[in-house]
Amino acid sequence: MPGMPAGIPLKTPDTVKQELREYLGEIDVEDIQEFDGEGSWGFWVRFGEYPILIENLKDTRYMVVALQVTLPAGEPVERLTALYQKNDAQFNYEILRNFSSPITGFSRIFDGEKLVGFTVSRYLYPFHPNFSIRNLDAALQAVVSVTSVGVAYLKTLLGEWDLEKKLPRTEPGPMYG
Repeated sequence: MPGMPAGIPLKTPDTVKQELREYLGEIDVEDIQEFDGEGSWGFWVRFGEYPILIENLKDTRYMVVALQVTLPAGEPVERLTALYQKNDAQFNYEILRNFSSPITGFSRIFDGEKLVGFTVSRYLYPFHPNFSIRNLDAALQAVVSVTSVGVAYLKTLLGEWDLEKKLPRTEPGPMYG
């Protein structure tokens, strides 16, 4: 694999799947649902009250832990889109500050011109020899913590709305793009 020192063996996808199953069973994770599609495999899990995607694009040696917040259609989306379209520096700063951290990624979700949500993510490297349950737990806690702060901030701007907390029953769409 490019970028890896010679002689460091990487784990196989089957080994990684088995380890992740074991690790997920040992930490506070519920509703574990595995999927294996044409281009990716992974797990949908519930960590606390949030549905989280843990996904590997086949032929890569990393995974993404992602928590997506999608606002309900109607007034919350309209208000958020209006704020975003003003391109106000203070608003943009506050969104970035509340939905990101030094250890997580952040992206906006658009439906056409409308800003409908956000994704907080963190990469995992379970194919590498030193990966442990601590790495998985830290990633799950990081995306949940940052997302919780971001959702609380959005509710101060937009008023109360319900966050979707059901796990998807179908395979996920691509988290990369």
